[in-house]
Amino acid sequence: MARTSRSIRLTLSVCAAALATTGCNSSGHHATASPPPAHPARLTAPPTPTESPDTAPTPPGPSVHQVPLTSSDGIKVLASGTAVKGDATYPIPGGIRAGRTLAIAINCEGPGRLTAQVRSGGVSFPLRCEKDEVLPSLNEIQIPQSHATGSLRFTADPGVTWSFTIGWDPYPSERR
Repeated sequence: MARTSRSIRLTLSVCAAALATTGCNSSGHHATASPPPAHPARLTAPPTPTESPDTAPTPPGPSVHQVPLTSSDGIKVLASGTAVKGDATYPIPGGIRAGRTLAIAINCEGPGRLTAQVRSGGVSFPLRCEKDEVLPSLNEIQIPQSHATGSLRFTADPGVTWSFTIGWDPYPSERR
C-alpha cells in the first residue's frame, strides 16, 4: 500500500510539473513554455479522498479483539471470546446434538499454531497463525451423535492471540 501511495504521488507530481512548464489552453494546444519558477516546487501528497454520503465505509478486517461471528450472522452463539492467549476450554451449553451443524469461527494472530478440539465430538483441527497478520477460519462440523455434554478445547502456542465464536448454524449449506 505504501509503495502504491508513493507511485501515485510521484505520478501526480510529474503530471503537475509537466502542466506547469508546458501549459494548456482550452483548445487543447500547448502554449509556449513559461520560464521555470524562481523557487523549486515542493512535492506534496494528493489530498485524501473523502467518502460521499452514499458510500458505505469499508468494514474493518478480521481482528483478534472482536468475535468473528455474532448472532446477526445467523448463528445461535453458544460461547465466544476475544484477545485470548494460551490454552482454554469452553463448555458447549446443552451438549452435542446429532444432526446439527456446529460452526466454529476463529481469528488468530502471532507466530505458531492453535488447535481446536470438540470434546465428545471427536473432531479437532490445527490452525497456523502468522505474526502481524490476523488469519480468519470458519469450520462447520456435522454432528453424527448426541452427547449430553461437550466442550471446545483450544491449545495455543505462547505467541498466539485469538478470538472465537462457537454456535449452531441453522443454515449451513448457504455458507458454502
